[in-house]
Amino acid sequence: MHRDRQDEYVADEFDRQASHYDDSLTVGSFQRRTQALVVNEMRIEKGMHILDLGCGTGAATIEIASKMEGTGKVVGLDLSEKMIEQAGRKLAEMECTNVAFVVGNGTELGYDGCFDYVLSTNAFHHFSDKVGVFSQVWRSLKPGGCFLVQDICDDFILMKVVDFAGKIGERAHVGSTTSLGLRELLASAGFVDVEVRVQKLNWFWGIMVGKGSRGHKSGGQE
Repeated sequence: MHRDRQDEYVADEFDRQASHYDDSLTVGSFQRRTQALVVNEMRIEKGMHILDLGCGTGAATIEIASKMEGTGKVVGLDLSEKMIEQAGRKLAEMECTNVAFVVGNGTELGYDGCFDYVLSTNAFHHFSDKVGVFSQVWRSLKPGGCFLVQDICDDFILMKVVDFAGKIGERAHVGSTTSLGLRELLASAGFVDVEVRVQKLNWFWGIMVGKGSRGHKSGGQE
């Protein structure tokens, strides 16, 4: 797996956080809530194949797999080896046999027409090559497959400040965008039926959730 300098920053940062990540107040109060919002939008059926891109310690990955009752396959992929190790420990305590956790890079997914869904929650601002990631996601979906991506949203003033501060203070933070920017990224990668909504979770947190389909053989990048 090839990693550029920015990917190394992300991997190093989350390797450091891995052992205590699930105990973080931000994870408990914000990230698990936003993951639930995205998962609840998915029409999960038995036998599906689903990719969780930037899966962290695998909470959403395992939740999705449990809904399929041992059928299909859910792949959780993350740059951080330590986060994947934590996800593996969590999985060992569960009775989920349809999950695989993989260390990997979103710009080198290596899948072609494999997934019914790809989801990515709270990872978009870490992508150094957003165009490359979105292009790979498009290729990895089955015709008609759906990509769901969620992150903080620069439409909100406080989130714009958080995003700006992250760019200055955190090497792992590349930057988010506005809802219009996300819509344009999805469209430029070949997704159709693109929808982006913004949502205020509380007085502080504001997010965006984007959705796009690979379309069928007559459209997209084919």
